[in-house]
Amino acid sequence: MPDARLAVDGRQLPCTTELAYSGAYQLTISTVVPELAVELHSTYLGHPDGESAISHLQLQPGAKPMTTTELQPGRALPVREHRRLCLYDHLAALRQLVTDASGGRTATVDVADNALALVDLA
Repeated sequence: MPDARLAVDGRQLPCTTELAYSGAYQLTISTVVPELAVELHSTYLGHPDGESAISHLQLQPGAKPMTTTELQPGRALPVREHRRLCLYDHLAALRQLVTDASGGRTATVDVADNALALVDLA
């Protein structure tokens, strides 16, 4: 589990990140931030010779669930070959969600190098 180190205005917030694989070309990453009651669920599906589809489901108190979807060239976000790029994309979306959920305060997200290595090996 590549648990992210999440901070808002420099104060650490506990969060949990889980990964699930359904074959070489599909990856789901979910992060929960209990203190803010925020969740982000991201799914990546794609092949390097085609397109990659990225969907994010954002959950936060006082807001309707929001789903975004985009397509990128498969070589730009190769799900099988460079899964850490999917994790980076997920964490960027998480940072924005936490910033929004905390009233615009500065959110930072980091992941340990050994966790990144585990993502690459899976």
